[in-house]
Amino acid sequence: MNIFRSVVENHDPVNPIKFKNDQGDVKIMSEIIKDSAPELFKGYSYWIHPLLASGHTQTAFTALNKFEKIDQIWYKREIIDVEDKTYSFEEEISEGNVKQINLKYDQWKGESTFAVDYVTTEDTKDFNHFNYKPSHQSNELPRRTQYKNPNIEIFPDDSKPLLIALHGLSGGSFESYVRSLLTEVTSPEIGFDALVINSRGCANHTITSPQLFCGLWTNDLRYFINEHVKKRWPNKKIFLIGFSLGGSIAANYVGQEKAGIYKNIKGAFIMGSPWDFSDSSYVLRESLLGDRVYSPVMGQNLLKLLNIHCKSGLHTNELAQRYMENPSEFKIDHLRDFDDSFTCKLFGFNTSMEYYRHASPSQRLNKIRVPTLILNALDDPVVGSRSIPVTESPLNPFTSTITTSNGGHLGWFDYKHDRWYSKPVAKLMKELSKYDVDSSGVPLPLDNDKVWKYDRLYYG
Repeated sequence: MNIFRSVVENHDPVNPIKFKNDQGDVKIMSEIIKDSAPELFKGYSYWIHPLLASGHTQTAFTALNKFEKIDQIWYKREIIDVEDKTYSFEEEISEGNVKQINLKYDQWKGESTFAVDYVTTEDTKDFNHFNYKPSHQSNELPRRTQYKNPNIEIFPDDSKPLLIALHGLSGGSFESYVRSLLTEVTSPEIGFDALVINSRGCANHTITSPQLFCGLWTNDLRYFINEHVKKRWPNKKIFLIGFSLGGSIAANYVGQEKAGIYKNIKGAFIMGSPWDFSDSSYVLRESLLGDRVYSPVMGQNLLKLLNIHCKSGLHTNELAQRYMENPSEFKIDHLRDFDDSFTCKLFGFNTSMEYYRHASPSQRLNKIRVPTLILNALDDPVVGSRSIPVTESPLNPFTSTITTSNGGHLGWFDYKHDRWYSKPVAKLMKELSKYDVDSSGVPLPLDNDKVWKYDRLYYG
């Protein structure tokens, strides 16, 4: 009967950070999980439907169903203009010598946009919402999505916690695995505000500069936090959640920010995400379904996006022009073919493998300095289980890894066909919002920046 149960396992930090609340309670992450969301605690198990007892059937079930009759989230869409400005951070260039670094958000001199969808309710429907549609947006909006009135603040209560969600590869705010979680988080019991940052060109966003997205592109999330969240809601406690590729983007972001991460970000949840892109690219092709179904479908989904945006923002890109003139020159049978032909080159890499090595969040895991929960299914046929950081994450006091024996890729369906993770993750977020982090005296992982500089071992 064990094949019809999914079993939870925890991989906790060796020296965990502590959490303190206003009542003086002091706990570690495993205690908070056990008390507030026992479904995520080691040894817990839940029944799964006999027809969904494998990673492949879980994955197929979530891919083939839109679940339109449940979790009917309504959104207001805001098109964010990426201004031509820089952001700053501090970097230690030698022992005790800190330098301020200033970088551009992107290279397109204020031409870029991306779409943010704010969770709202059906009673906010506005039949005049197209009055707020930017002239450069030509695609139809997804279902239950309207343009936001720029004169109305969508989240006026600055005291409510805010969840920022990132979707998976070529997906968007409409995805059922996103809506399932948002339904719980924005319920009266949890009481969060929530929004989804759609990757450029996704969820029917019309790009306005010649750039799409990749697993290493963290600057839209960074821009929104720096230029919108900090200014519009200076008191909100912020949580991040990313699914699959979106989780890798979130993990890369918090790892890049290191100890300088925005103080109001209280936690990150990385769901079903690849930690080593190179390994996952091999995993994806190792099974018959992966080689003949998953990888080709993912490649074709990206190709559809490319075809759409070659007529808009990508039309000025030389590579896109070459593709439009002679599509047969590009043979796209699998996901890696697309990444070899387009993704790596659009972001300045030579090959997909070079891009994969740079984009893998595993190399930033030990730099994370915000409470981060990692959740993966061991039978995920898209991401695989070899690179789940079950041995590395315990070295970082800020990271905790949870695995389930069953769940597939972004499935986790129980015997009722409900998504198991949504309620416990929402409950855990609510509980974590009551605490502040105390990392004083906690030993951190070895800082390899002291020995790895200029892309080589460095001994001063």
